[in-house]
Amino acid sequence: MSTSSGSKRLTAEKAARDESHDSGAHPDRWLISYADLITTLMVLFLALYVLELAKNSELQITTLQHHPAKQAVDLQPFAASAAARNEAGKQLLSLLAPLRDNHRITISQTPQAVEIAINARILFNSGDARLLPESFAVLQQIAAVLRDRAKNNILVEGHTDSLPISTAKYESNWELSSARAGAVVRFFADRGIEGHRMAAIGRADNFPLIIGNDAVANAANRRVTILVEY
Repeated sequence: MSTSSGSKRLTAEKAARDESHDSGAHPDRWLISYADLITTLMVLFLALYVLELAKNSELQITTLQHHPAKQAVDLQPFAASAAARNEAGKQLLSLLAPLRDNHRITISQTPQAVEIAINARILFNSGDARLLPESFAVLQQIAAVLRDRAKNNILVEGHTDSLPISTAKYESNWELSSARAGAVVRFFADRGIEGHRMAAIGRADNFPLIIGNDAVANAANRRVTILVEY
C-alpha cells in the first residue's frame, strides 16, 4: 500500500518537473503561432492587391479597344484648325507679294505667323526713330493689308546692330529699338488698325540676322520685323 502510494507520488512529481521544464524551456512558443498568422494575412492581402491590379488593367484595355474611333474624331478639329491657319498664311503672303520687289524687304511664313522684315535704312536715319517720309508708301501698303484682310495680333519688333549707342535721347540700343518699333505701331494705328491688336517691343542687338560687326552684318541687322499672326 505504502509502496503503491510512493510510486504514485514519484510519478506525479516527475510529471510536474517535466511540465515545469518544458514551460521554462519554451516560454515564447506563442510567438511562432502569431508570426504564422501575420504571414498568412500578409500573403492574403498581397493576393487581393494583385487581383485588383489585374482587374484595372483589363478595364483600361477594354476601354481603349472600344473607343479608338472617338480618339480619332477628337483629333480632327485640331487638324482642320491647322489647315485653316496654313491657308490663311498663304493668302496673307499672296497679298503682301508685291512688297518682295523691294530687295530691302523680306517676307516669310512661320507655323503661326507671317514675318515682314524691313531694313531700317528704308524707315529711319542712323541713330533716329522718326519715320522717313519715303517710308510712308511701303508702310501704307502693309497697313492696308493688315487692316482689311488680317484680324489677328500684330507684333512689331525693333532690331539694331551691335554697335553701342549713347545719346541724349537714346541711352542704349534698347531704347532706340523700342522707339523704332513704337513709331511703326503709331503709324499703323493712325491708318485704322485697332490698337488692341498691336504690340511694340525692342530687341536691341540680341537677334542678329548675320553674326559679325562688319558693315554688311550691321546693315542687315538694323531692321524692323512685323509678325502677323493668322
